[in-house]
Amino acid sequence: TAYFTITNGPINRDGLNVWQELITQSQFVALGERHGSEATSQLVDAILPILDTTGYKHFAIEVGPHSAKKLVELSTPIEDTEKNLTAFIEKYAGDESYDIPIPFFNAISDAQFLKTARSNDMNLWGLDQEYYSSIKYFMDDLLTFEINSPNYKNLKATHKDVKAIIKKWSASDADNNTDIDFFAEIQKDTTVQRYLSHFRDKEVTSQIIKDLEISWDIYSRWRKDSHADRISYMRTNFMNAYTKALEKEKEPKVLLKFGSLHISKILTNGCYDLGELVTQLAIKNGTQAAIINSWHRYYIDTDGTEIDYLEKYDSYKRLRLFFEQAKKDEWTIIDLKSIRNDIAIGKVTLPTNGDYHRIKSLIDGYDYQLILPIDQASKGLVKNH
Repeated sequence: TAYFTITNGPINRDGLNVWQELITQSQFVALGERHGSEATSQLVDAILPILDTTGYKHFAIEVGPHSAKKLVELSTPIEDTEKNLTAFIEKYAGDESYDIPIPFFNAISDAQFLKTARSNDMNLWGLDQEYYSSIKYFMDDLLTFEINSPNYKNLKATHKDVKAIIKKWSASDADNNTDIDFFAEIQKDTTVQRYLSHFRDKEVTSQIIKDLEISWDIYSRWRKDSHADRISYMRTNFMNAYTKALEKEKEPKVLLKFGSLHISKILTNGCYDLGELVTQLAIKNGTQAAIINSWHRYYIDTDGTEIDYLEKYDSYKRLRLFFEQAKKDEWTIIDLKSIRNDIAIGKVTLPTNGDYHRIKSLIDGYDYQLILPIDQASKGLVKNH
């Protein structure tokens, strides 16, 4: 176990050596995060300069491919990132905190690490489905491609009708007394299809329509194991971006920032996720992948109450040996690889009670366990978002 602090950007203390070593030795650094965490965004901002000095040029994130391009647009020029993101969220966010146009980039600290990534010339790889609430801004963005078209006036009128249709079905979807398939209803509408068909065969917009329809299908079939299709879509998007990077680089280095289950290198939720993909790719390349899990132990709730997850949740007690290393005022990083090696040579023995399963899945699934200092939800660029 090593500890570190972050002061105005740089990582300090022993943990700095751990980060420098794992970044330098790896082709892929995969950070499994707790979403909406202020501390996580601060950490990403702190490690990006280290990644930059060691040849990392690519940053894979849990947004759709075209939303990643939108983030590039919103962070151009870089100094206007916070202002642009704020205006974008204000325009497209709904009443609920989850109803945002692009997930995981709605906080002040998120805007900061996006600025740092762009300042270090990192390419953003959006791998995920396009977010549920992105449909409103995509309908607007599609129209901008035709602003100089002779058909623009008619298309704009159709666009207005489409937005009204989306608003109608969104209201029905938000009604707890109804059970509708929002995207199925949207796609059955002839006005919506007429609008989309205008962009379906155009070179600059055809892939947007394809990816939107893949995303909508995944959402529509969420009760029918579409999760497996979502993970395969992310893996395919990663390999497409990686293959393209190979055209210019012999060994592209990539930072991945996703929810912790996506980063595991063993089976999770019935799927072999991104962590497994980059682990196997590193083995094939003769390189390494650093797979990092992260937890809270101490957390300040929205009402100001301090929570100790170890004491509150019984399931965490099975991992007590790890949680007990946590400190409120410092980051904790535990080298699971060395524990895994000690198990292999018989130096460490796993327990035989029920704790075995949680501990073994942790040690087999990740190379490092990060425990954040006392944390809280990141502060939104826009109130309630």
